[in-house]
Amino acid sequence: MSARSRQGCDECRRRRRKCDEKKPCCGPCSAFNRSCRYTLRVVWAGHRAVGHGGTAGGNYTISPNPGQTLLPPTTLPRHLPNGIPLSPRYQKLLNYFALDILASLSCHPSIHHDLRQGLVPATLESPQLMSACLALSAAGYLSRGVLSLDGVEISKILGHLQSSGLPLLRGALETGQMNDNLLATCLIWCLTDVFAYQQGTSSWRIHLQGVRALLDGDSAHRGFTTPSGATQSAMKHLYQLYLSLRTLPYIPASEISDPPGPSTPPPPNPVLEPSPNPPAAIDGFLGYSAELLSILHQIDRLSRSSPPSSPPSPSAAPLLARVQSLITRDTHSPPAISIPTPLSPEYTAEFALCHQTFQQATLIQLYRRLYHLPSRAAPIQAAVRAMRDMLGRMGGQGRPCHAWVAMAMPLFTMGCEAYTEGQRAFALEKVGKLEECIGSFHVAGVRRALWDVWGERERVGDEGRGEVCAGRLLGE
Repeated sequence: MSARSRQGCDECRRRRRKCDEKKPCCGPCSAFNRSCRYTLRVVWAGHRAVGHGGTAGGNYTISPNPGQTLLPPTTLPRHLPNGIPLSPRYQKLLNYFALDILASLSCHPSIHHDLRQGLVPATLESPQLMSACLALSAAGYLSRGVLSLDGVEISKILGHLQSSGLPLLRGALETGQMNDNLLATCLIWCLTDVFAYQQGTSSWRIHLQGVRALLDGDSAHRGFTTPSGATQSAMKHLYQLYLSLRTLPYIPASEISDPPGPSTPPPPNPVLEPSPNPPAAIDGFLGYSAELLSILHQIDRLSRSSPPSSPPSPSAAPLLARVQSLITRDTHSPPAISIPTPLSPEYTAEFALCHQTFQQATLIQLYRRLYHLPSRAAPIQAAVRAMRDMLGRMGGQGRPCHAWVAMAMPLFTMGCEAYTEGQRAFALEKVGKLEECIGSFHVAGVRRALWDVWGERERVGDEGRGEVCAGRLLGE
């Protein structure tokens, strides 16, 4: 049998035949009139960086989790597909992105696997995506206290990547064509701004507009929900991230979308419309179900037409009943988890607790934003107590991945309702746990935002009383 080519086309590799690697169509495929396609194949080690302030470019090791099969170790490529070598500095940043940053976004090693298998090969093919991923890696180093790389200040590296990478993205967006790499690039820049919180000019809302421009009115994104192959699986996770960013209650919709003209009706927005039958399974990337994500979208839409002085929308009561029925259903029969690999009992329990915590946070959002209830209201405090119980039963930070990475929204939601010293102390303790898990500057921003809300509560004379709606405090 002929020796297999390590860089041959997909068809020759599948048939275990030698490929002459001619492009765009190799000799064997041309001779037999077969479709010829080259896919960059990168096999990753199942490991991530140890510690939060280690030496850049150091050794990376972890131990396998129960039931998790790790891939055989190899090294990252040192050259781009066109033969241009990656500088040692960029190799270290790419390594850190693949092994640490993507793990810090993942609730489970299989999600980390999906992201790195799908994103990093695409990164090597796309200069605008490469710039975004390297910038996110640099921001990750900064957030963990690493200030220089090969003798160069990381803040300067990040600034260079921003000044060179963002024009590349703008130029690509001006083509107006739907492209998976452009979508990924926009979202990675969003994450870079989150990780580098106030270390430079924050522009994630601008990038989110770019994502929306690519998605709205284009049906190509619907393929992300039924991934086939590593790239589509990674894109599905990023698409879920986009949808979840759109639900943030403290980001007014007008800030991330251009308002229509005075005589122009708002265009239909298929992305923001709830799916008629969203999956009930827990999404392995988000940590909660698409079913719940759809409800968060509805709460956001209804709250914008329900000012604090107005009575609740007629749609509020059915939505409340829906959330309560989901909580009852999932308490008795926990939903499946959309991860293809078998889960250990520990991971299964963690995902269930994470999902249930998001359900209680959704209840609080509904009571706060549609019913305008004060923090001390019995329904809100019942949800807070349930969240405290669930958070107390969740494990530690976890390595290499853990459901704690998804907990920013529930912790912020719960913290805004804290009006006693004990409630504040509990919220701060859990925010500290999140910070240890993610290692991102934006968690410090969450902590400062909570202190601002608590300061506003004190200013209006509501400290220790809880008679003011947290939505009013957030508005101030």
